[in-house]
Amino acid sequence: MLHCIKELTRLTGPYEDISNLIEQIGFKLSNTLLFRPNEARALSALFRTGGLTRASLARELDLTRSTTGTLVQNLVDAGLARERESTTGNEAEPKVGRPGIVVEIAGSGVFFLGAYIGVNRIDVIAIDLSGTVRAKATRPFSGAASRPAQAMELIVALVDEVRRTLPPGARPHGLNVALPGFLDGDGETFHAAILGWHGVSLAQPISESIDLDVPVLLENDANAVAVAETYRSAPPDGKGDDSLAVLIENGVGGGIVSNGKLHRGQLGGAGEIGHMPIGEAGFVYDAVRPGRWETFIGKDALLARYAHISGVIGSLDAFIAVLASGDPTALACARDWARWLVRGLATLACVLQPGRIILAGSVSAIYPFVAEQTEALLAASLIEGYPTPRVETSSTGNDGPALGAAYLLHQAMLAGNTRPHMRDVAVL
Repeated sequence: MLHCIKELTRLTGPYEDISNLIEQIGFKLSNTLLFRPNEARALSALFRTGGLTRASLARELDLTRSTTGTLVQNLVDAGLARERESTTGNEAEPKVGRPGIVVEIAGSGVFFLGAYIGVNRIDVIAIDLSGTVRAKATRPFSGAASRPAQAMELIVALVDEVRRTLPPGARPHGLNVALPGFLDGDGETFHAAILGWHGVSLAQPISESIDLDVPVLLENDANAVAVAETYRSAPPDGKGDDSLAVLIENGVGGGIVSNGKLHRGQLGGAGEIGHMPIGEAGFVYDAVRPGRWETFIGKDALLARYAHISGVIGSLDAFIAVLASGDPTALACARDWARWLVRGLATLACVLQPGRIILAGSVSAIYPFVAEQTEALLAASLIEGYPTPRVETSSTGNDGPALGAAYLLHQAMLAGNTRPHMRDVAVL
């Protein structure tokens, strides 16, 4: 080490200069997490389980207790883990003597940023290394009448707003932006038909506009929702039920989780289920691709149907309020919506055979009013004996797209990928 310092001094100048250089190098290293494989494995195990004793962690990682002890100490010294006395008794250790010491993720200085560009709003959310939401911000957005540059400016402003609420010295390690649509085969440009954007490049301009040297990625919003809904609930072996997330807003998107992995398809665009043809014509006009599923069950289709039946033109919130009051016209509209919902779900159930279907997005608020009818219709639509998937509503609400986008960066970090460039990360 002394020889290295002398050589650096010879090349760079006096001791004060080399001290400054070492300090700068240290600062750069401290702002880039470089996990060794066993450190990433340990953090992943601690995240999945919520905390383990050193002995349990050693068994989980198939390492000696001595090696695990050194590993834990390194994580504690880096501020990425902490130790506490066991309070739950869930660590499968003998219940004799002193209470066990549990190792859990700390990492309150490490953050991952997720954003969502929707038709009506833009969100930015920050989670820490434990996966806990630490800050979020939102702004209204007129997506259909907007330009990509406007969305970029709002995201940059919201990222700055979120960062100001984080603890001093907080280190963001990536920004993942979810939006409706899919990446082109080049992996750089995005198509978002519902926003009127085609072949748009967002990642690079955003990266150049934010004051952060971190990866900026783009993600389909329904994929992000699928991750948000399944990431925390995945069992330790990573083999959960196959799931399908159906995001219903103005358009309809799908996120497919198969055997614990996010299924992306050949070019990353799998899940564009809103464009499935299921009828001759929907409830909103589409001269180019009539009969697509989203023209039957999307927000615009629902409100157009209700306006046709009742003569009332209103918002989704107003419709749900009338529905909740027991209005028979609104209920008839909701039941018709459920019939077309099932037509698409039955097709997807036959193709994908998911264990559960998660309905997300603002329009999913209708489902509780027609849940019994939907489940009966879905079961009747499938061949006798074919497994009927469970149908649930979202547990993450409006946060789903931005939260899932952040979770994807979090998962990449725990997999040892500190500079992700491809959207090939999976659900734990």
